[in-house]
Amino acid sequence: MHPDGEDRTMAQTDQAWDWGVELRDEERSELERLRTTVAQLRTELDQAHESLRSCRQRQQDTRQALRQLDEAGLWRRRRVRTALRERQLL
Repeated sequence: MHPDGEDRTMAQTDQAWDWGVELRDEERSELERLRTTVAQLRTELDQAHESLRSCRQRQQDTRQALRQLDEAGLWRRRRVRTALRERQLL
């Protein structure tokens, strides 16, 4: 994978696809179905990446909350728990 996030093997495949050959109707139809499928899969992949990012952020927030609760003294725990509930971490 290239640093810009593009898979270079896919880019090479895309460039290699244009052979300048006329496609029959059924081949053109299949190609359009494949293009539609690829677009749908890319959308699903984008959604999965966003979900992963969100889950990782939630994990980090939860770890921080547990650390705060652990570090809080006996008398501060009530305030820490209230703050964590407000952040929906408890």
